[in-house]
Amino acid sequence: MTNIKFLKNIDFRSSTVSSRIKTLSLQLANQIAAGEVVERPASVVKELLENAIDAHSSQIQIEIERGGSALIRITDDGEGINKEDLALAVTRHATSKIKTLNELEQIISLGFRGEALASISAVSRLSLKSKQVEQNQAWMINTGTDSDFANYSAEPEPVAHPQGTTIDVRDLFFNTPARRKFMRTVKTEFKHIDDVIKRIALSRFDIAFKLTHNKKLLRNLPKAVTEKAIIQRISKLFSPEFLANTCKVDFSSNHFSNMGEIRLSGWVSTPQWNRKQSDWQYFYVNGRYIKDKLVNHALRQAYQELLPDDTFSAYLLYLEIDPQQVDVNVHPTKHEVRFRQTRLVHDFIYSGIKDALFPESSDIAEQAPTYAADNGEYINRYSQANYNKPLLHHYQPSVNSSLNQNKIAEQLNGLTQLYRSDKQDSLQKDEQKTMSTFFGTSLGCLIPNYLMSQSVNNEQQAQVFIIHIQRAQQFLLKQLFQRGQNTPLLIPETISLNHQQIASILEHQPALQQWGLELSQLGEDTLLVRKRPSLCNIPACKIDMVAFIHDVLQNITYKASIDESQMMEAFIHAITSESLNTSEQERLLMMLAEQIHQYGVEQAAMIKPVIWKTLDESSLDKLLT
Repeated sequence: MTNIKFLKNIDFRSSTVSSRIKTLSLQLANQIAAGEVVERPASVVKELLENAIDAHSSQIQIEIERGGSALIRITDDGEGINKEDLALAVTRHATSKIKTLNELEQIISLGFRGEALASISAVSRLSLKSKQVEQNQAWMINTGTDSDFANYSAEPEPVAHPQGTTIDVRDLFFNTPARRKFMRTVKTEFKHIDDVIKRIALSRFDIAFKLTHNKKLLRNLPKAVTEKAIIQRISKLFSPEFLANTCKVDFSSNHFSNMGEIRLSGWVSTPQWNRKQSDWQYFYVNGRYIKDKLVNHALRQAYQELLPDDTFSAYLLYLEIDPQQVDVNVHPTKHEVRFRQTRLVHDFIYSGIKDALFPESSDIAEQAPTYAADNGEYINRYSQANYNKPLLHHYQPSVNSSLNQNKIAEQLNGLTQLYRSDKQDSLQKDEQKTMSTFFGTSLGCLIPNYLMSQSVNNEQQAQVFIIHIQRAQQFLLKQLFQRGQNTPLLIPETISLNHQQIASILEHQPALQQWGLELSQLGEDTLLVRKRPSLCNIPACKIDMVAFIHDVLQNITYKASIDESQMMEAFIHAITSESLNTSEQERLLMMLAEQIHQYGVEQAAMIKPVIWKTLDESSLDKLLT
């Protein structure tokens, strides 16, 4: 209601722009563009670092004050900017990275749009000092003053500065106070900056990085030109624990049609070592850090059924691919890419991870060292100097083409075993098909808690089943339940109890943990449920934790120990049902049919309370007479 009143008070006639079309001022156009490029101080650091890397710097220093709101200073020893180009460098769509459409379609540089400096200068006070090696004098341009923060026509001024470039960004968002209000605390903003530097430092081992915050040195990363030094940098930025629990990935092939050579290298965590968060997942395409749905799906699929629920793998991976096979010009922040042959890239990444996790199942021979050249130093494959060199020219296809007689014999034996296993699988599938057709196909849910299905029996007579959903779920839980298995709750559930009840139930904590319950106290009268017993993937099955805990309390009030049969009864009685969609109906019928097949149809039919009733044509006729 308040919002409606607020809108009513607005005079839209006075706020509506003129119907005449006008060209936006340069200042306003750049501020609008800055909304896409400059989200927070970390965005500025990322853009300036990418420019420094593209300038072939070997040392980069980052100085931050007050989380980047007061000062961001990036100093590099790269090629520098010519005096004549300084004023042009801070205008929109001005870049030295590309000149033609052909170069746009095969980008290796990190930056290429020519919008970063213009956007940053539109929302800050920016000054730029630079010197090229052939120049005797360094020059400076200042684009930020209180009255004119976009003075692009200013003449460069002489200044003392070594070879390279220094960019100062002061008072970020000083002229857009609404944007400044959205900035978080100094600590939070600096953490985002540190994350950006960490991501870049993990892709460019040939560059030294220094990071200071409020004049305090926090990161000092020397160049890593040997594999030992690279391992040390990874240990410092990740942790030694990561490398101790990873598999080395080095997978390359030129057998993917029309793609040229492609290579995946790096490290992936073993399935036994996993994390509760996805924060240790780094993927680079031709040196560019990306977050891509296709890549994530391929990695999740490779780890499918290997990781416990609600856990994540950790990885540091580098994909090297022909630049013509990937489009990096699809997102303002360049965090997303588009592969021209998505299915092939997906399958290649999946195969590379599987090869690393299960090397004994692969015929791939030993790969070349990931980082070493002939002299043992790091090879920078992403520099401008390598623009005209064929990608991955240092690496040869790794498929071993030589087969001896023993190898052929092993393969023939493997084919024989495969044939036998296929035959056994076929028989098992026929048996499963018979079981799954016991209840036939779902006809949908009736009034709450009933499911109807139809099948054809051995005499080819149609029959209809009416299944009590909750009783079916309870039966399945009794058959499938295993003590000790649990499910962590994303948001712990709270149950209100008095202090004496909480003390009584926590006294039996070790025994309750065997049933999958993990409890703790929150305040004087609140019990916190962190883990609940596993519901065995039974569809639309829930547990009323309040009813369950009260039943458990009632049992332990009169007994010194927990009675297992009563515990199971309390668990079963606390089961509730949710509405089932079509796929869940079919899955419930299949799970029920499989358990009844093991239990025995006649024996299962006599279970009280009754789980299902069968209606054939004659019984339906009686109902309707």
